[in-house]
Amino acid sequence: MAAADIRQHAARANVAHPEEWFSILLSLAATVGSALFFWLAPDFSPESRIAWAIPGWIAGTYLFTQILFLLVSATQIRALGVFDSIVAILPVVAGLVMIVEWLIGHLPLSLFQLNALGLLIATSLAEFLLTVWIRFVVNRRTIAIDGA
Repeated sequence: MAAADIRQHAARANVAHPEEWFSILLSLAATVGSALFFWLAPDFSPESRIAWAIPGWIAGTYLFTQILFLLVSATQIRALGVFDSIVAILPVVAGLVMIVEWLIGHLPLSLFQLNALGLLIATSLAEFLLTVWIRFVVNRRTIAIDGA
């Protein structure tokens, strides 16, 4: 009877907090989606002035969702949380690569796209710093490499 309870508890522990996977997938989707948008639609500028607000709303929704996932899963001590913290920097890196490509002239960007790129970097950097702060400072966790 005790072995069955242990197996049932272990099965529940493996899928108890899928929000870390959602957070990782959302970071990867933001990275790939932004890279595709900037590379496949160079010099894109919408006709409507109201469309200029869309990147801000997307950035706000992204940040809210990531913070929600973080607050739900922040108390866990698992390697997946550390991986989530590492993956959170990918949109920032992708945005910085886009800026370098724009600066050297390989990627023509409109003012709309520069605005969206700035929001991508600022939002992703805020999410990364908040993730690291919550996981490692507030929860007093550290990364240790055990050689034994």
